[in-house]
Amino acid sequence: MKGILKFLAAAKLVDLSDEEKMKLHGVEQVDESVETGFASEAASTNPPPLPDISDANASLPPPIAYAAADVAEGKSFDDIFKSAQIPDSPFPAERLLRLLDGLRAMDEATRKAAVHAMDAADDNWTIDDSIIDAQRKIAALEDYQKALESQLTANQQQVITEVADLKEAEERAVTEIRKQITEMERLLAREIQKTAEQITNLEGGQKSAMESCEREVKRLQTEVERLREIPAQFSH
Repeated sequence: MKGILKFLAAAKLVDLSDEEKMKLHGVEQVDESVETGFASEAASTNPPPLPDISDANASLPPPIAYAAADVAEGKSFDDIFKSAQIPDSPFPAERLLRLLDGLRAMDEATRKAAVHAMDAADDNWTIDDSIIDAQRKIAALEDYQKALESQLTANQQQVITEVADLKEAEERAVTEIRKQITEMERLLAREIQKTAEQITNLEGGQKSAMESCEREVKRLQTEVERLREIPAQFSH
């Protein structure tokens, strides 16, 4: 606001009061006790200085650290299982799934019998190993899913809070800016009124001068005509 007033004053577009000039140049108001009797009268008629627009910025909250709304996608199942500290299985569930995929041409009973036959033929693993491994991995995936949903819920709550903070900051800024606009409009109206009064005074003075001049010219012409009677009568 001070920069705007200084620019307008330098361009002689506004007529600042003494108080506003002192405020503009950072000079404190002089004690009324050392001023003349006109100082108190001027202080009572001059409007209060306009608030600096920087005051509005000072009242605004600091920048907000926005919520990370992105959810990590595509994390490998192996990384999820590793994070869940699932132990290695003699016959992982995925291996059994691949085996079952290879037996899809069989009916379910035949396919189940074939898997049991393989289990019986190999002492290094059992179907229970795959079942336990599958159960552990199902639990890990479900926990990871719940964690993702919790993260999303937390993000949503943070976004709601941040949106509310932004709207509140916007409302304060709009209020302060409108206050500044009102003050500028008041200053503009004062300058327009002052200019109009000065123009009226000038035009009124000019009109008065013209009327005086017309009366004086008429008076002079009347006297000239009266004096012309002498040479008109006695010059021959």
